[in-house]
Amino acid sequence: MRIEIPKPHGKSPMERLLRTLAMLLVVLVVMWAFYKNNENVLERVQKTRSVWDETGQMSHDDINFLRGFGKSLKDTFGINCRIQVFKGDVVVPDVDAKTLYLGLSPARRQLSIEFPALMRPALGQEFMDSLRDEHFAQAFDDNQWIRELKIALTMIWSRLTALENKEATQ
Repeated sequence: MRIEIPKPHGKSPMERLLRTLAMLLVVLVVMWAFYKNNENVLERVQKTRSVWDETGQMSHDDINFLRGFGKSLKDTFGINCRIQVFKGDVVVPDVDAKTLYLGLSPARRQLSIEFPALMRPALGQEFMDSLRDEHFAQAFDDNQWIRELKIALTMIWSRLTALENKEATQ
């Protein structure tokens, strides 16, 4: 099968050249618009996938904060973030080696945090254990788990940026 590309018609070589360039410009603009559209669709899909609140207790601002954290984590460190809040038991999905996963069940007082392998040495085992074991215990009792979730994510961010700044100064 042979693709026939139409030859631009023109009275002079300069007019044919301008018509050819205009045709190429139109093709490039269409390709760019298609790329931007797909980029926006992918971003919307990622947003709905990154934070999932089955309980409905989070406000729109809370969800936007968590999505913003996930986007910043991805943009700055290349790590995906997935946060799920369950009504029942926490179900831990299969996550890849570049995903920080937080699963919470306030009703069951359950927390599951899966740290990516690259993040573990940066945060330290003691810090990760304290998040898992101590950080949310009182928050579940006081129904302040949303606030504590934001604090935990801020602490993770602070640790990662402190390590990045420390490496930059050396």
